[in-house]
Amino acid sequence: MQTETRTDRNVYSSPEPMDFTEILEDILRCLKRYWIQLLLVLVAAAAVTVAYLNASYKPVYSAKVTYAVNKTGMTENDAALAKRLSSSVAKIYGTYEFQDELFDSIQEKSLDPGKCWISTQYTEGANLFTVTVSSNEFRNVDPVLEAFQQVYPRWADKSNGSVELETVDRVQASQIPDNPYSMIDCAVKGLLVGLVLVAALTFLYAQTLHTVRKEKDMKKVTSKGCIALIPDTKMKKRTNENKSHLLISNKRIDWSFKQSMLSAQSRLDQIMSRQEQKVLLVTSTLPQEGKSLMSVNLALAAVQNGKKTVIIDGDLRNPSVGRVFGFEGKTLGLSDFFDRKADPDEIITRSGELAVIGGGTRTGGVSGIISDEMMEDLMGYLRRVYDFIVIDTPPSGLFSDAAILEKYADTCLYVVRQDMATLHEIQEGIAPFIIENKLAGYLINRSSASISSYGKYGKYGYSKYGHYGKYKRYIKTTETSMNTEDTL
Repeated sequence: MQTETRTDRNVYSSPEPMDFTEILEDILRCLKRYWIQLLLVLVAAAAVTVAYLNASYKPVYSAKVTYAVNKTGMTENDAALAKRLSSSVAKIYGTYEFQDELFDSIQEKSLDPGKCWISTQYTEGANLFTVTVSSNEFRNVDPVLEAFQQVYPRWADKSNGSVELETVDRVQASQIPDNPYSMIDCAVKGLLVGLVLVAALTFLYAQTLHTVRKEKDMKKVTSKGCIALIPDTKMKKRTNENKSHLLISNKRIDWSFKQSMLSAQSRLDQIMSRQEQKVLLVTSTLPQEGKSLMSVNLALAAVQNGKKTVIIDGDLRNPSVGRVFGFEGKTLGLSDFFDRKADPDEIITRSGELAVIGGGTRTGGVSGIISDEMMEDLMGYLRRVYDFIVIDTPPSGLFSDAAILEKYADTCLYVVRQDMATLHEIQEGIAPFIIENKLAGYLINRSSASISSYGKYGKYGYSKYGHYGKYKRYIKTTETSMNTEDTL
């Protein structure tokens, strides 16, 4: 409906207060999901920092002299004078006149006082101050300090009258730098820089993440309810057994997954029964969201609930329903029906009590062969024979096929895989079904929330995908890898 679409867009764009708990969860999710990349960033940042510190390291050597000021004989006055002299040393040292006189006092003319710098420290409340001469070259320090001791007293007299400066202490430069190079310190600093960078990247990830992580995220897209949260689960291992399919008819599937799928089918049945509906269209935004497996499991759940059920593979671009049962491309299917090579009853393949209409024997360039008249006839036939009809379609976020097939369905279930498609992509993909008021609700697949009380689960039993044109396939299984013993 148009009103809901406009309202949802406003909700989607409205700002929300920052939820630090969610940000922390997103940061932890980022660390879990991209830990290898972040580890590489950490190592690279640490290596660059260590290399920079190593290249920019310059040793610093220092020598210092401590003066006691005696002029008035009164401690407070002499202390104030010492403070004033301490603050003026650096200014005097920076003048050209002082530098020239200092240079003339140095016996070794190859030394350069300009490569040294001066710092002072005043002893609070006392008539003492310390002058420190520092340089990156060890040989400069002691000669410059010695020349300074010869020249400075005269300059102090010029600016403050007759001042008696008594040398209390003198410390010559050590061949060990004041800032000795430490590889450990550099490594620690590099590690800290890397950690700060990783923290900044994870926080940025959390701030810019606009995927669905929880049920409430979908409230920004549609006011329809969540049909079910399908947990991230795994197959139960069997000795010397590598075959696996995430089907509720498989005895090795985790109980929580089966319960979630049965719950989803039961809720859909309640929604559809109230409206006397039979045909459910299942789609998603992107490939790899588990749309086809959700379609198959909903059909299997309906069979377990005693419904006479048929599932149609409407994804003629990349038929995968028949592939799950091991007969894709080997039996007559939907493409053969549209090519007028088979009647409706001839394209139905039985797998236990479930009827399956696969993609058919024709492959490639079949997405435009759907005939409106023939599809109406097929759906009329199936409505008369079956209690529950599931149509699996291509991702609506990429292709218009789902929107085209929507007119043959009574309602639609939208599959959303947690933390995959962005809210904007979902909003665009789900819009046709909201506008036509055919959205029953959505299902969050591979969810890590709410269902955790059912048990622990690991990775999905999904096999890896091949290519879907330029996109990836949803499922890649072959007949030899089918678990025919426990499936259907």
